[in-house]
Amino acid sequence: AKQDYVLEEICKMKLNMAKLLSQLQDREIYLKLPPGYEPPPGKTTKLLKSLYRLKQAPAAFHSLFEKWLLYYGFTPIGGDRVTFQYCKGTSTLILSIYVDDGIAVCNDAALYKQFLSDLAKQFELSDQGPIKWYLGVNIVQDLRNGTIKMCQGQYVKDILDRFGMTGANLVATPMEPNIHLVRADCPASDDINPAFRREYQSIVGAL
Repeated sequence: AKQDYVLEEICKMKLNMAKLLSQLQDREIYLKLPPGYEPPPGKTTKLLKSLYRLKQAPAAFHSLFEKWLLYYGFTPIGGDRVTFQYCKGTSTLILSIYVDDGIAVCNDAALYKQFLSDLAKQFELSDQGPIKWYLGVNIVQDLRNGTIKMCQGQYVKDILDRFGMTGANLVATPMEPNIHLVRADCPASDDINPAFRREYQSIVGAL
């Protein structure tokens, strides 16, 4: 924010079409057809394009999107290849993409507008304007003071509601500070109720 960037969420792509156009190149995938659709004897069905709910679809789309970004002139930042930078003179555009959600920071409004126009020619997208929410995080920008605040308050409320703890009381520590646990206090794996195990794993995963 101190660099006079205007932080905006670029788009939420409608990948119902984009993923269908994404070619699967890293592996062969064969389909089991539903009843009523039988291939000829000795034949099977090979998937040529990525489908929306296919587990390989996000990676396939990311590969397609990354190739376009590199062709456009972006360079990756870091080893995870989800954040890219484009420089033109004194103008800089930084784009970070997570599956189909993207955010961009740019110090040149004209450059950003041109990028969106070029991107829309290749991918179906919607420009969401100044970012307010991203991946469950509430983002508040104060361009006058050059600050950005991020808050996960709503996510915390959703977790409490999900696990029936909306009316729970606040505590300074998550458990009794003087308690002493020993190995004997831990039940054997076979004694743990499967439903309790799943709920516990869900809680830990949510945190």
